[in-house]
Amino acid sequence: MSKLNPTLSRRHFLAVTGGTAVALPIIPGNVLGANNTVRLGLIGCGSRAGGLMKMFMNVPGTQFVAVSDPDTARMDSKVAQTQKGENPSPAPEKIRDYRKLLERDDIDAVVIATPNHWHTLNAIHAMQAGKAVYVEKPVSHTLWEGQQLVAAAKQTKAIIAAGYQNRSDPGPIEGIKYVQEGNLGKIESVHVCCFRNRTSIGKQDTPLTPPESVDYNLWLGPAQDLPMYRTRLHYDWHWDFNTGDGDIGNQCPHEIDLACWTLGDSPLPTEIRSFGERFAWNDGGNTPNMITAWYEQAGVPVIIEVNDVRLGPERNTTSARDGIRVGIVVRCEGGELRGGRGGMYTVGDDGKTRLKKFPGNGGRDHQKNFIDAVRAGNGKGLRAQIAQAERSAAIAHLANISYREGKAADTKAVTKVVGKNPLLAKIVEDQGEHLKAWNIDKPTYRMGKELKIDPKKVTIKTRGVDPKLARPDGRGEFVVPELT
Repeated sequence: MSKLNPTLSRRHFLAVTGGTAVALPIIPGNVLGANNTVRLGLIGCGSRAGGLMKMFMNVPGTQFVAVSDPDTARMDSKVAQTQKGENPSPAPEKIRDYRKLLERDDIDAVVIATPNHWHTLNAIHAMQAGKAVYVEKPVSHTLWEGQQLVAAAKQTKAIIAAGYQNRSDPGPIEGIKYVQEGNLGKIESVHVCCFRNRTSIGKQDTPLTPPESVDYNLWLGPAQDLPMYRTRLHYDWHWDFNTGDGDIGNQCPHEIDLACWTLGDSPLPTEIRSFGERFAWNDGGNTPNMITAWYEQAGVPVIIEVNDVRLGPERNTTSARDGIRVGIVVRCEGGELRGGRGGMYTVGDDGKTRLKKFPGNGGRDHQKNFIDAVRAGNGKGLRAQIAQAERSAAIAHLANISYREGKAADTKAVTKVVGKNPLLAKIVEDQGEHLKAWNIDKPTYRMGKELKIDPKKVTIKTRGVDPKLARPDGRGEFVVPELT
């Protein structure tokens, strides 16, 4: 079909996109050369897609030739974006069903910016169609799906990169290297911080009716057709487990990935547990707006702290941990590394004195790294490899599964579970003070179930866990194929 993978026929693509488990062909990538235009297709035309289009269009020798989204209004806005500036490109074709986009011969690579519940199926179909793939974080919606994504990449030999742009930011690159070289001594713990300034998504008495511009069956895809009581369809799907993963699976995969990277991209933990709840808002969401998870990776204790709740109903600010709102704190024998995208710095063992700075740029050449790999026909130089990205996503999924399998617990009960860990106890104490500003004096948490994990198989060994939390059914024609 495509210029990159001429051996894959349209007939074969239609066969493998029917949800059947099949052996995928090994398709070698072709070398395009530095002067060839890399022709792109965009799948998903939401808010993140706009930023990605701009970044890809800034890479010389790229062109979007088609865009796809179940919402025609969103396609219109992305086509209009290509017409702006001093050198507008030819208008890309609008194709509502992404499967039709994948049949085109004039697309070398696709950029996937759909909701989480579509990431894996979009990417697998694209690889089966012979396209190179750039897929946004978290790259999967569930634990099992992610493993099929990795399997498809191995079987097709496709070039596939993840939108974990921290891996291209010189700040984390140099800061993490500095710690890994032992300049601050042994790593004692990693604290993943994700404090976002979010608000309620609202709640209505009757189920939401999608806009007329939306093909709702195609928008749902593999998700279940369940009533939604939020006030808008787009973006707020993040806060519904049917289509999203909460902020631990939205913003936080970037920071979890920093922790995994710091710890040498080691295997998954063997145990994980979480606690949290959706406090204060009483809206149409069901994912926690506060969730804390803890585990050990490479023998190092790791804590994930996610908090989307403002410091008070009338306050437009959020919490932080050691001065970091979105990033990581790596505690070492001789000091700490703090920060994330945009830059990192070290402090001495007094926790205050700044020692060394590692300036960043936000990972602005991350998209160029992908385009370079497409031109070369080889994904070895990709900074955000899919297996690493999926490991980071898997940790978020496991934390969510622990939470969803949990039971109601008051502060005393939560403290009893975490009390031996002073950092976790501090989080519970701080959240208690935080919630008082929302007139919640006696918060009721959900104390998550402790999960035992097989890191090699990426499966949960704990008995009694609902298997559909790790592997949902899919829906109708939209089913992720079993490839492992």
